[in-house]
Amino acid sequence: MRSAIAFFDSLCLALAWLSGLIAAFVMAVTFVGVVMRYVLRHPLMGGFEMIEIGMGLIVFTALPWMVRKGGNIRVTILSDMFPPLLARATEFSGQILGAALMAFVAWRVWLQGERLLTYNEVTMELRVPKGLIAQGMSALLIVTALAFLVCAFEALRSRGRYHSARSGSF
Repeated sequence: MRSAIAFFDSLCLALAWLSGLIAAFVMAVTFVGVVMRYVLRHPLMGGFEMIEIGMGLIVFTALPWMVRKGGNIRVTILSDMFPPLLARATEFSGQILGAALMAFVAWRVWLQGERLLTYNEVTMELRVPKGLIAQGMSALLIVTALAFLVCAFEALRSRGRYHSARSGSF
């Protein structure tokens, strides 16, 4: 089981690196677009669409790693005072709720992608199918839901990520 979790964490880390590469690409496209527009008086064709798609992909490729590292916001006003068993139960419940929400949103985004593919919706300049972009984001949301499930499993097995984060060790 540990090797499966280690493999999944490697996948999440690879997606986070991909997010960084996409961010570098978006910055390069922005720079080239500005130079072409103001120096050469000829805008970069599809630059806005590349940035628009890239910004969405940055978020969705980074989400699984953020969840695995416990980077999401937590309100701990009461939970700091919970006994260990109750703290584990609330952490497990929160992770399961996160997984369910991500799975629900992934399902809805997938359906929207199907609709866009049915109508042959494409971006204006680059002609990229919008449905494929939506379904790609949906697949990344499923990976995020799995990240929440792995965190829920870890919450049952040990003190969980929240307590590890408080002590400063991941």
